[in-house]
Amino acid sequence: MSVAIITGASSGIGASLARELGRRKWKVGVIARRADLLDAIVAEVRAAGGEASAATADVTDRAALDGAVLALEAVLGPCDLMVANAGSGQPVPMHKLPVDSILATMRLNFDGALFSAASVLPGMLERKRGHVAVVSSVAANRGLPGNGGYSASKAAVSTLWETMRVDLQGHGVRCTTIHPGFVATPLTSKNRFKMPFLLTADQAACIVADGLERGAKDITFPWQMRWVTTLMRWLPIWAWDRMAPKR
Repeated sequence: MSVAIITGASSGIGASLARELGRRKWKVGVIARRADLLDAIVAEVRAAGGEASAATADVTDRAALDGAVLALEAVLGPCDLMVANAGSGQPVPMHKLPVDSILATMRLNFDGALFSAASVLPGMLERKRGHVAVVSSVAANRGLPGNGGYSASKAAVSTLWETMRVDLQGHGVRCTTIHPGFVATPLTSKNRFKMPFLLTADQAACIVADGLERGAKDITFPWQMRWVTTLMRWLPIWAWDRMAPKR
């Protein structure tokens, strides 16, 4: 039975993915700051016949995260799949100069993902097998108005994972970048606009689990967002500037 560790697993995609992988007979380790929510997820997985364990840590605290991963591996066994899922963002337009907000978002979304990978890579490289996935976003493809910090952090994460995927070829470690569109989570509940092609967290978890189990290098969903993000990437600058809503 394979072991998956998921960060940011107390709610949203992370919580749903933990339950989904548990149903698929993975051993599941969940990490987040809120112990009560983690305990509830562990109880759900166990009630469904799965095996799960929880550890609390802030992913921006590398020592604490390393300790949480070691604690989970002591119970479940060596990590086969790390899903660096923890992330957030605060919509603030750039004319308000949100320096502190952007730095906090970068630290959580980028540093947290980097620390998550670093916590398991040495063991995976020693065993010559493993899988490291990160939850980025379709927002990585273009600087979205009012979301500069979030878009920048996700672009950085996607670029890091692309490099890591190439560098780890031949070392037995696979890398997957996950680019969700709009998913109904506590993060997207802050949005005050209509979100096209909105999925539930459980729907997203099924798509992600399917992609991870088949070893996909990129999981962009829903399928409509693949076309939208392709268009976004290739639009000339003048067209993007005209189309993007002003903040």
